[in-house]
Amino acid sequence: MKKENKKIGFFTRIKIAVTKLEDYGMFLEEKTSVAVKYFFLIVLILTMIIAIVQTFHIMKMVKKGYAYIQNEIPDFSYEKDRLQFSQNVNAYDQEFDFYMIADTTENITQEKIKQYKENIKSNGIIFLKDKAIYQTGAQEVEYPYQDFANQYGVQTFDKNGLIEQIENIGLVGIAVTLCFIFVISFYMVQVISVFMDWLIITIFAYISARICRIYMNFKQAFHISIYALTLSLILSMAYQIANYLTGFYTEYFRLVYLLISYVYVVAAILMMKSDLLKQQAEVGRIVDVQKKNQEQTKDSDETQEEKKENKKPEPKDKNKQKNPEENPMDGEPDGSEI
Repeated sequence: MKKENKKIGFFTRIKIAVTKLEDYGMFLEEKTSVAVKYFFLIVLILTMIIAIVQTFHIMKMVKKGYAYIQNEIPDFSYEKDRLQFSQNVNAYDQEFDFYMIADTTENITQEKIKQYKENIKSNGIIFLKDKAIYQTGAQEVEYPYQDFANQYGVQTFDKNGLIEQIENIGLVGIAVTLCFIFVISFYMVQVISVFMDWLIITIFAYISARICRIYMNFKQAFHISIYALTLSLILSMAYQIANYLTGFYTEYFRLVYLLISYVYVVAAILMMKSDLLKQQAEVGRIVDVQKKNQEQTKDSDETQEEKKENKKPEPKDKNKQKNPEENPMDGEPDGSEI
């Protein structure tokens, strides 16, 4: 099953991984570093695609939000880790299904905060005196202003200062920054998640090879498993984008994700076994032909030896005497004269 290793391009590997299961055998004898490099690269590219789509979607919200800050939002100011709005805000954007709530009352009650959270059906942000609460679906994240000030060194700003800062950075700069943040945060999560799936598929591939009576060590199973995961990773990217843009969700996606990888592993192993059986049959046929040739050569040699033996001249009898009557000697008496 060992083949000559050739340099294969990244996108060619993707094509082979998805459409040419019969060529998985070429990955068995490659260095593990090649499979690991493929793993990091495909996760990075898919993560970047997801980050770009999310950035594009968020930038539409940013542009709309920037227009809202310029024209509609009430005056506000930030100082000493405290945010203060001139009046409370309860705004909703139907296009993005997004709520913005601002209540910087000093002694706001927990019941009031709970009521604000219940008003947010899907996505929204609540600005309080000392922190912001971002909510999306069932997830909720709190951002204390003090952490924001320590991280970015911002001590004071107001509405006019924020508008000026946005204009200085530019919407393109904001988009690049958001995309970079998304790539870094998503990539680390994806690497850990996909690597765990890779190990699970590797164990499955190793056991499947044993069941199919094909010798495959753990390293070789490790190699082909990342390629068997390729289609699942691409579908996962498409699913995450659809979920983010449209809210599409199915609880069975994880099952389908792993099932596709298992099918690819089993199909690749069965094709390898089929190739191995063909090779063994071909070797057996060659051996049979060689045996027949040897037997024919041997029979031919024996026939030639027999022919040589039959063609040998008969030995002369040295003791054989000539008949004197048949061959009388000229001039010698024969006894008739007496």
